[in-house]
Amino acid sequence: MAAATARGARRRADRTGARIVLLGGGGDVALVDEVRSGLGAATGRTVDLAGRLSLAGLVGVLERVDLFVGNDSGPRHLAEAVGTSTVGVFTRANLVDVSPLFRARHRVLVSWASRCMVCGVDFLATPCDHGASVVGDVTVDDVLDAALDLLGLRDREPVTSSPDVA
Repeated sequence: MAAATARGARRRADRTGARIVLLGGGGDVALVDEVRSGLGAATGRTVDLAGRLSLAGLVGVLERVDLFVGNDSGPRHLAEAVGTSTVGVFTRANLVDVSPLFRARHRVLVSWASRCMVCGVDFLATPCDHGASVVGDVTVDDVLDAALDLLGLRDREPVTSSPDVA
């Protein structure tokens, strides 16, 4: 999956001239290194912040980027909260309760799979230890199309409060 992620990021950068910011916690450094090594020529336009940010730093970065692309995660929710457009990859189990309510600035890609690609166990009922992707049926092209669609929408969604909300 890291190789596919790198290919998608490289294609986005090549098409748009975008800079890529790689994010992740301390436990993600090896995976981010794998993604970075797959970026090829785009590496010159890449900033690797994996394992280097406090929560406040992460929020600051997410507020400043044009687009967050990643799985359904805390950082994706933070990006949405600060008004940054997102492309999120969700499992079908999380689609209804934690996906963005509005889609003007957010794209939701859903994996409908529910079985481990290695052993076939239903991972929604019983987790296994294979570590296989549970969103592997979402393609790099699907993510790229959603990202390019949102990159065409440069203005941020305004954050307003409704007078009707107490």
